[in-house]
Amino acid sequence: MEIQIDRFTTAILEEAKKLASCSSEDNTNWGKQIGYSYDSLLESSFTGYLLHARGWKSVYLYPNRPSFLGCTTIDMKDAMVQLMKWSSGLLQIGLSRFNPLVYGASRMPILQSMCYAYFMYFPLLSIAFLASSPWFKVFAIVYMSSQLEHLYIVLSNDGSLVTWWNEQRIYLIRCISALLFGCVNVVMVSHGVAKANFRLTNKVVDKKKLEKYKKGTFDFEGAEMFMIPLTIMVVLNALCFVGGITRVIRNGNVGEMFGQVFVSWTTLILSYPILKGLVPKPKSKMAIN
Repeated sequence: MEIQIDRFTTAILEEAKKLASCSSEDNTNWGKQIGYSYDSLLESSFTGYLLHARGWKSVYLYPNRPSFLGCTTIDMKDAMVQLMKWSSGLLQIGLSRFNPLVYGASRMPILQSMCYAYFMYFPLLSIAFLASSPWFKVFAIVYMSSQLEHLYIVLSNDGSLVTWWNEQRIYLIRCISALLFGCVNVVMVSHGVAKANFRLTNKVVDKKKLEKYKKGTFDFEGAEMFMIPLTIMVVLNALCFVGGITRVIRNGNVGEMFGQVFVSWTTLILSYPILKGLVPKPKSKMAIN
C-alpha cells in the first residue's frame, strides 16, 4: 500500500512540475480551440468574439441578486492604465486578420459584426478628437442627438444631470489620454518598437482613495504620463477660445467663427477641473470633482 501511495504522490508531483513549467499545453489545442485564445492579450473579449464567429449564442443574465461581486479601479491612474490596455487590445484585434469587417462579417450577422467593429475601432476616436472638419453642422447634429440619447439613458436609469455631466468629463479624458496611448501602443508593437506587455492594475482598496471616490473626486496622482495630452489639449483650446472671441469682436464674423468657438468653449467647460488643477497650489494635488 505504501508503495502505491508513493507512486501516486510522485505522479502528482511530476504533473504539478509540468504544469508549473508552462509546457503542459505544448502540442495541444489549448489557447487555440480550447480555453481562452492566446492570440490577444485581451483574451476574454477575443475568445467571446471567436465563439460568436463560430456560431455560439449568448444571453444576458441579470438576476435580482448579484451572481458575484467584483472590484474596480477607484483612481485615475489605474483607470487610465486599464482603459489603455483594453483599447490597445481591441484595436489590435480590429487591425488583424480577425477584424470584424472581413472575418466577422463572413461568420456572423452583419449587425453583430458592426457592433464588434464599433468597440474594436472605438480607440480611433482619440484621433477624431484631435482633428477638425468642414462638415461641422453634420457632425454637430449627430453629436447633439447622441448626447440627448445618452442623457435619456442616464435619467431613465435613475441617474441625474450631474451623473451625465461627469460621464461626459470622463469620456473626454479617456479619449485624449488612455485611448490615444492605446493607439500609439498598437503602432509601436506592430512595428517592433515595443513588446506586447500585459499591464496589471491595482485592485487593492486604499481608504484615502476610497473616500475621494465616494465624494466623486478623481485625483491624478501618479498619472503624469496621461496628463501630457490633456494639458496640451486644455492649453490649445484656451488659446483658440481667446483667439476666436478676439476675431469675433474685431471682425464681427459670428457665423464663421461660431462652430470653432463653441467647440473650444465646450471643451474648456468639460476640462475645467483639469484647467483648475494646472494652477499651482501649496500642498495640493490635482483632482477632478
